[in-house]
Amino acid sequence: MELLKRDDMRWKFWRPWYDDIARRLRLDQGADHRAAKGLNALLPRPNIEGLNDIIWGRDCIVFGAGPSLDEDLAALEQAGYLDKVLIAADGATSAVLEYRNPDIVATDLDGAIEDQLEAWRRGTWLVVHAHGDNIAQVRMLLPKLNERVIGTTQVEPFGKLFNFGGFTDGDRAAFMAHELGASKIYLAGMDLGSKIGRHSGDKDRERKLIKLKVCGELLAWLAGKVGARVINLTSHGETIPNVPKEEPR
Repeated sequence: MELLKRDDMRWKFWRPWYDDIARRLRLDQGADHRAAKGLNALLPRPNIEGLNDIIWGRDCIVFGAGPSLDEDLAALEQAGYLDKVLIAADGATSAVLEYRNPDIVATDLDGAIEDQLEAWRRGTWLVVHAHGDNIAQVRMLLPKLNERVIGTTQVEPFGKLFNFGGFTDGDRAAFMAHELGASKIYLAGMDLGSKIGRHSGDKDRERKLIKLKVCGELLAWLAGKVGARVINLTSHGETIPNVPKEEPR
């Protein structure tokens, strides 16, 4: 599969980021590898072509779980933007479901899992990410999924797993959209500031703020060095280098 070959080759570009993030957050890299093995063992054969067909050549909106999410969703509905490919990052799923079913949920399972399962039952694709802190959640969820599920890892990809780049659910969703051929990637609910949104599943404030900083750095890299066409529609929050900010209209 060509995408698997591209992932293997890309690891050399992603690994310095991963090593730096692991140092900053004191990640247990051994646990990340064990989590990847566990997820790989539980996954059905990945239909990456099916996921690619949803994204390729289309405009996508990636929804983060920041404080602006609810306001952004209302503004995007008013402007007619919700006909695009909607990609919810984990905890943002619950808010997106109030408007329509997201096409894709990118999740490490620390949000409202039942809402994510409900979206899956309605036809959403789940892109499930394994890391050292969510092994139990992966073991609980994956046996319930027999289709429309793709597995990702932050270590070197193998078997049925992909590593599109990215670390937090939001920036990982944007990297995935770029790698699978999105024509444009809009960001919403991506405040990346000092306030944690009510939809966020991560309540460790100090650790969360580091993750938000990492998210901004990675999105800046995606739009700058990687060359993705990324536009920030988030109504409030921080400026992301290389990513122009617009209002939906």
